[in-house]
Formats: sequence, C-alpha cells, structure tokens
Amino acid sequence: MSAAPCPPAAQRYLRCLTLLLPPRVRPRVLAEVHAHLHGLAHDAQLRGLPEAQAWAHALQQAGPVWPAALRLAGVYLGRTLRAAVLVSAALGGAAYAVQGSLTAPPHVSGQP
Repeated sequence: MSAAPCPPAAQRYLRCLTLLLPPRVRPRVLAEVHAHLHGLAHDAQLRGLPEAQAWAHALQQAGPVWPAALRLAGVYLGRTLRAAVLVSAALGGAAYAVQGSLTAPPHVSGQP
C-alpha cells in the first residue's frame, strides 16, 4: 500500500466520527481509527483489490459513521452526559413543582 494519505471519503469518515469527542481525546482516537482503517484497506489490497476499492471496503467494514460516533461519544462523555441528564431532570421537576404551587387555584370550602 502506498504511503499516500487516506482518500477524501476516509477523511470525511474520520472527521465525522470524532466530531462529538472532547478536543483532548480527539487526536488519539483519530490516530487509532485511522490506523485501523489503514490496516483494513491494506488487508483488502493484499487480497487483490485496487487501492480505491480497498479503502471503500475498509469504510464498509468500519460501518456507518454516526452510530459509531455516538458510541464513541458515549464512551468519552458518558459520565458528563449522565450528569447533565440528571441535573436537567431535577431542575425540570423542581420547576414543575414550583409552577404548580404558584398557579394552583385557591382551595374552595363547601361551607359559606
């Protein structure tokens, strides 16, 4: 396999895959996935595919980009996302409770 950089389709895949990641981990994940794609493309070339088809095969083997990007984001942002959801739920519940107590109609007694 040539030492040329990965083709534009693979570059787009890598960019989309790492888009949701924190900047501090993005370069490491990018390098790991690039190496993985490169290995898949190299294996496909060893089986006789031309370079362009080998890269297309590698991307196909890697799978759809957005489900993978969401799984990676879950790995690296899982704790942060869970905390944000819990805080949002607590604040939403508190706002609902306060709103209900402010807009509740006055209690009407059955006696005059």
